[in-house]
Amino acid sequence: MGVISRTGLSFIVATAMAILPASASEENLIWSPADGENLTFEVLRKGKPFGRHEVRFAREDDVLTVENEIELEVKFGPFRAFYYSHDSVETWKDGQLMSLDGETRKDGDDLVLSVSASGDQLEIEGTNFDGTAPVDIIPSSHWNMKQIFSETILSSEGGKLLDIKVEKLGTETLNLSGGRSIKADHYRLVSDLTVDLWYDQDGRWVKCAFEARGQTIEYILQ
Repeated sequence: MGVISRTGLSFIVATAMAILPASASEENLIWSPADGENLTFEVLRKGKPFGRHEVRFAREDDVLTVENEIELEVKFGPFRAFYYSHDSVETWKDGQLMSLDGETRKDGDDLVLSVSASGDQLEIEGTNFDGTAPVDIIPSSHWNMKQIFSETILSSEGGKLLDIKVEKLGTETLNLSGGRSIKADHYRLVSDLTVDLWYDQDGRWVKCAFEARGQTIEYILQ
């Protein structure tokens, strides 16, 4: 198994955690990205850069298109020890997922996913799951804070349905690139993986962190 997979990597959760329900005010705090807005993260492994994760947003009337692009690589001299890439496009209308198409290259394995809305459900064809899911399920691309208030999310890699539990860890001040600092709410999402996520006071995704094979992985917003 590779060093990192955002939605498919499993590792041991060392301690049990208390699960706290989200408040009504938190659930209403859902960020709405503007046309042309981007989220660009530098990805660090043990404090050193090893890739980027970019989310690009485009709006036309009531349709939001979201492009996710990730590329991570570990090399030792001329030799590639690990490679991960993910490209997907989500289409949303009135806050509901209408379609998602993606391709993932994970340390030599290829995963594909195609999702389309059909009535009150989503039709899913993926490497890890073929079937249907509720139309209001949220993909695991992390930019949409609604995943924090969900019990099940959709893996953006191969379509697996992931049961999740979420713990709120508090509000913190984060130091970003360029000397900026912001206040953000810190959540821990527990599923096949355990990942820490931070969202600012508008509900915008601003940080991600987890551990894989004893190595700390961090997303730093640029």
